[in-house]
Amino acid sequence: MPETIFELEEQIARIEEAQAACSAAIRKLMESEDIARGVVFPAQIHELHQQKNMLETHRQYRRVRISRLKLQETGC
Repeated sequence: MPETIFELEEQIARIEEAQAACSAAIRKLMESEDIARGVVFPAQIHELHQQKNMLETHRQYRRVRISRLKLQETGC
């Protein structure tokens, strides 16, 4: 785990990019579904939602770590 605010912010940016990619993939799968013809992707969509949620957890953890580092810098 990185120990500087700069490194953590870089990781957050990469995580947000991955989240956006997950959202785009979910949207694409949902748009390509054709329920009448039986073309559905529930497992893939669910997996992408799970991945997006996992990424959000990692992003939040890094935000908390940044807050702690800022508190340590101010001496509180």
